[in-house]
Amino acid sequence: MDTLRITQLDIAIVAVAFFTTMGFGLWFGRRKVASSEALFLADRDATWPLIGASLFSANISSQQFVGQAGLAYAIGLAAGAFQLVGALCFALLAIFFVDVYLGLRLRTAPEFFEKRYHVGARMCVSGINLVIILAANVATALYAGATVLADLAGWNGETQFALAVGVIALAAGVTTIAGGLRSVLWMDLLLATLLITGGAITLVMSIQHAGGWSEATAVFDADGNSFWSVIQPWFREFGWLPLATGAVILGVHGHCTDQDYVQRALAARSVYHSKMGALFAGVLKVVALLIIAAPGVVAAKLMPGLEHPDQAYARVVAMYVPSGLAGLVFAGLFSAILGTVAAGLAASSSLISFDFIGRLAPGLSERRRVVIGRIVMASLLTVCALLAPSIREFQGVYVYIVRLGAALGPAVFVCVVAGIFTRRASGRGATATLVAGTIFGVSAYFIQSSPEMAESLPLYLRSSLNTSFLNTLFCAVVMYLASDPVEGAARAEVVLEERRDAPDRETMTDVERRKYRLALLTLAIVWSATLFVFSPWGVAGDREEPQSAQIESTP
Repeated sequence: MDTLRITQLDIAIVAVAFFTTMGFGLWFGRRKVASSEALFLADRDATWPLIGASLFSANISSQQFVGQAGLAYAIGLAAGAFQLVGALCFALLAIFFVDVYLGLRLRTAPEFFEKRYHVGARMCVSGINLVIILAANVATALYAGATVLADLAGWNGETQFALAVGVIALAAGVTTIAGGLRSVLWMDLLLATLLITGGAITLVMSIQHAGGWSEATAVFDADGNSFWSVIQPWFREFGWLPLATGAVILGVHGHCTDQDYVQRALAARSVYHSKMGALFAGVLKVVALLIIAAPGVVAAKLMPGLEHPDQAYARVVAMYVPSGLAGLVFAGLFSAILGTVAAGLAASSSLISFDFIGRLAPGLSERRRVVIGRIVMASLLTVCALLAPSIREFQGVYVYIVRLGAALGPAVFVCVVAGIFTRRASGRGATATLVAGTIFGVSAYFIQSSPEMAESLPLYLRSSLNTSFLNTLFCAVVMYLASDPVEGAARAEVVLEERRDAPDRETMTDVERRKYRLALLTLAIVWSATLFVFSPWGVAGDREEPQSAQIESTP
């Protein structure tokens, strides 16, 4: 791998922005952390711009810029369809889930499962959350950041790559451990600005070097389909059918039940700020389609034949963005690492502190809880840093993320949806669903990760998104058959009664309600327009004959 061409000016800009972001978070989080709620929930006083930017930054990080841009390089803009799915799921978080979570005054997302089912369900879901956050968020953020750093520095060896992981982990852990969620929220506001600015610069510059918009959009797969369409044939791994079924299930599980996202909604000062923050994040997710996936598509035009797709975004920036601006783009990319690692550390340590340690030692003082929480953060960061280099064995970091979520998400999805929207679901049904669904998902994960075994599967089952949909149907049947309707109705009534007794934070004023509805309508219009523009009925409507195709498609 050749060292990428960046100047000392770019390196200086990256360093200044990196440490400025850390200092920004530490300054605003300088208030003494005196309780576990201050450390993990920022004293429940966050406003919607902070919540929205933090939700976006927790979700959009270096693994997105590296992994999703790399996937777009290989299959086209359909890789970015996950951003549209995410925007839809943030809207669902605002519409359906926020009222329940804030009404119950939860401290962690899995706490809902204890209130609705039993403590065993909470422990199980908390464990699943931990695995996904640490293995699919924190570890992949460290891997993606180290990939870019090693690429820029020309580091080829395993030891050098591990050193890059260690440097990033150390820098990313300082802010979160010292200032808690309050530092993370303010830091995310700054880095979201850097992310969007850097992504916009990359897109514009890469299109210019490709010869303009008309030339940049002339990229087709082996079947003659435009690379600029988010809608691909149903039989591909990321075709329209897997996205409409499996991706939505993964999205609801991730955006509406995972602690690293829900934690931000729980930190809001009112239900209005929580809902508006989720919608704001949804709008930013639509923007992410253009600033993350689109540059990967342009890279397929500019630089075909890269050794590894995950190199695409960094190569485009280093080769086609002018000096100085390239430094700004990379500054956003490296700052994003801070956001995702910080989000994962805060979320996972809050799960361990509240869901496990809090139950084993309920008499701990708040001071001891804070100390233990910080020790947990440092320990988890160390584990993720050790795990990160192993992700290089996958064909692409985003494939790894999707497969892991597809394996563990469906059972939790069914339990939370059934728990909120039905009265039949009971603790016995939740236990059976979590056990059966996890066994199904983990089995599918290992089968699809083996090329030999995957080749023997029917075409539909080769997609992890399709198997996650089948797993969801299976879990729904298990939940229905195993549930005790009488017990389920009794537990549902307890939850409703607790929500009725919630404080005023669960209500909105008339003015707030009008603003919220306008924001929801705006997101719906922007989302629909974007889907139409980047579809076979929009700019991706042109088709090239298969024999003159430029890019080989992947199923």
